[in-house]
Amino acid sequence: MGAQAGGRGKLQLDLEDLWDWAFCPIRVWWRRTGLAPDVSGLSGHRTGERLIRESILSAVRVYYEAAKRGKGLSFGECLGLVWKRWLDTWGLGEEVTRALVDYHQLRRALMSRFEDGSITDREGKKYKRPRWTRYWREMSETSGLSIRRKSIDGLQHKIGMARLELSEEESYQAPLGLADAFADSMDIGNRLRPPAPEGVLGVGMPMLVDLPSTQLHLRADLVRDMGTGKRQGRPSKGEDEGEGVQKVEVTLMIFDENVPAPYSLARDLRVLALGQAELMEHPGRTRVEGVNVLHMHSGEQQQFRPHLGDGAENLESLARAVITGIRGGAYVPRMVCGWQACGDCEYRILCYAESGVMELFNPPMMAQIEAAQALTEKVREFTQGKKVDCSNGDLLRSFLEFMATSPGLTPEGALWMIENLEAEHA
Repeated sequence: MGAQAGGRGKLQLDLEDLWDWAFCPIRVWWRRTGLAPDVSGLSGHRTGERLIRESILSAVRVYYEAAKRGKGLSFGECLGLVWKRWLDTWGLGEEVTRALVDYHQLRRALMSRFEDGSITDREGKKYKRPRWTRYWREMSETSGLSIRRKSIDGLQHKIGMARLELSEEESYQAPLGLADAFADSMDIGNRLRPPAPEGVLGVGMPMLVDLPSTQLHLRADLVRDMGTGKRQGRPSKGEDEGEGVQKVEVTLMIFDENVPAPYSLARDLRVLALGQAELMEHPGRTRVEGVNVLHMHSGEQQQFRPHLGDGAENLESLARAVITGIRGGAYVPRMVCGWQACGDCEYRILCYAESGVMELFNPPMMAQIEAAQALTEKVREFTQGKKVDCSNGDLLRSFLEFMATSPGLTPEGALWMIENLEAEHA
């Protein structure tokens, strides 16, 4: 929707834009404009993360629609129907369908070794991100999992996902491709137990947060009826003080790899917005009684009970700032603070590609990144013994080249980089 004039002269903004902008304005830019034609020119602007979310929400919708018609489908069956319909529409063929199923089964077998504690870190603790470890890379290579993934992901441009040319090392920390999106979706589907159909009002229902000068538009992943209650606050002029409102509980499905801490979720913009929202089909007649945050990868739930006005000032000020930035084209990327700030953002590789945004926004940083990659590769060759003629002089030369392109690098920053390399090869 973007920044538009709404009801009563207020500016309107999608919560998705607000959320993305708070993390990195360039995420909004990718979805709205984009540099790569194979991303911006195709409907859906698909990423692996978006595929997972769309598949789960579509399956939840099918699950409750089937229940209304008296069909007792399991959630797993509904998810299978969604993916079958997608794969038939994309026309990738039966071989790709079988390859996806085989990939998921093999990946699940490997992942179970991390989940049951067979493989741990040096302190005996489970890895928080198993797929970023060298054990996972080695197991993927020896089991043939990586070859299967590359074969499937090599076709993802046909469904509107970006075609990325990645090195062997980059491929393990790249944004999710088609293969892992399918596998993650299946893992979530096997774990998810949707609430009973009784009392469920809808899936993906439009909601509205009415702020002093702006209106935020969002969707609740799941809405449940919690009965009726009294309206909060002082009644408006001409309004019956005893008039009741419908109380609802809304569910926010989050697809982060790790479970966020409760204190972080309590300040989460999405949780704050849902707590102050009302159903658009019943404006002024609904009240959010509770926000249920469901972590999809683990199945853990956290409950929040909002109060009238919680976070409204933050939402209002940030919404106005985002609208001003979008109108002025002030898309300053998070990467100007360094590539570590990007985390596992699904647009990360695109931003650092040759046609990406880093060269436009921060050429010196791009040179620093290239030098850091060269240094990392030298260290990797030396520690793994792949290049016997790699001398200490080669390592020192690479490190000096990196230092020359990093005038702001502190001793702490250099030590941080070395510690990361040690951890990677531990």
